[in-house]
Amino acid sequence: MSILPERLDEVLGEEIYKREDSNLVQEALTRLDVNASDTFQEFYIQYEGPFWEEHVPFELLDIAEEENNIESYTLTSRKEHGFPKQYLVLSEMSANAILALDTVTDKVYIVNFEGGDELLLKGDLKETWSSFSDFLKAYFNC
Repeated sequence: MSILPERLDEVLGEEIYKREDSNLVQEALTRLDVNASDTFQEFYIQYEGPFWEEHVPFELLDIAEEENNIESYTLTSRKEHGFPKQYLVLSEMSANAILALDTVTDKVYIVNFEGGDELLLKGDLKETWSSFSDFLKAYFNC
């Protein structure tokens, strides 16, 4: 039984979203040295991005495919902004903000770089979604 939102397969039913090589997901998580939630892993094992939905105005990146992906943006944020390794950057920058997943708590944040990044690093930023599953439901409106 899937732990993903019920109607997600309706939204992402097109062949272009079906992941060909699921090993890429675990390999990227290993290189990033994080253990993301089962929901996160199942989502990326089944689906390949990037994704764009109007409900949450950010491009949701793929974890490993394409040049700009979760792995590359996460490594950049660690190097340039001092993000701890538990955070994964899920999106490209949009209006000076990103989506970030805390792999320890499974909470998803909208982090702006006008102080939100400092709040995140101090642990004072309020999450936008309490879990990656809740984020998927909002993002894909399902």
